[in-house]
Amino acid sequence: MTMTMPMSMSTRARARTPVRATRATRPMMIRARAMTTTTTTATTTGKAAATRDVASRATRGAMAAVRASSLDDDVVVVPGDYRVGGALLGVALATGPLFHLWTQSLVHGVLGGFLAFQASRVRFRFTRDALEVVFIEPGADDSTAVGADVESSGDNKLQGGGANSWKYDSITNWEFWWPGFPCLVYFKETQTKSDGQPHFFPIIMDGKMLYEVMLQRLPASVNDKPSPSAWSLDLALEQTSIGRQIKENLSEEQLKQVKEMKGFPGLDDK
Repeated sequence: MTMTMPMSMSTRARARTPVRATRATRPMMIRARAMTTTTTTATTTGKAAATRDVASRATRGAMAAVRASSLDDDVVVVPGDYRVGGALLGVALATGPLFHLWTQSLVHGVLGGFLAFQASRVRFRFTRDALEVVFIEPGADDSTAVGADVESSGDNKLQGGGANSWKYDSITNWEFWWPGFPCLVYFKETQTKSDGQPHFFPIIMDGKMLYEVMLQRLPASVNDKPSPSAWSLDLALEQTSIGRQIKENLSEEQLKQVKEMKGFPGLDDK
């Protein structure tokens, strides 16, 4: 006769223990699965956002490339130049500490600093049929001016208003002070006003390159312009009465040196 012994209390407790443990673990497993799902979703969302950002940058780059290629193939951008601004800053340093002319030093320093800043962002752009002035980010590569929008340059309120773009056939005269050592450029156009609107710009760009492009693309000036190969300090002095008086007081040796000086020593090729 087979005897079946009843289970003790401790045995029944051990038998039920796994059941209680399973029930207690279930919420933890659910929370773990929820956390995993959340992490996966966040990772997926982050990857999707990164993908969209890359795609957006690629689209913007493609649009910029399309705009740049849509411009005339012979667009010329004249790079910035810091000689005028740097020269004024040099005068400021000399007149203040050396000669204690602090008012003159302040004036030259402020003007020199302003022109140096403008040289870092203002660019002359010559398209097939127009002269344009555009703005780039200070310190940016000059090539960014090729695709710069004229409308984003703002209105030219100080010099007649309107966008900074003038058709070549509207320009009736232009001057350059001074060939050899350029400091100021001037042109007059009838696009802004029918009776003519003058514009003056300090040479905060490559002066010789600007002069060469203006000779090639703008209508002839009222006054004859010398060839860029003829640029020299002698030619610059001949442009003004003060310069001619200076030459009258120079010796033969000094006059020879003046004729041989083709630009700023150390900056321009002889």
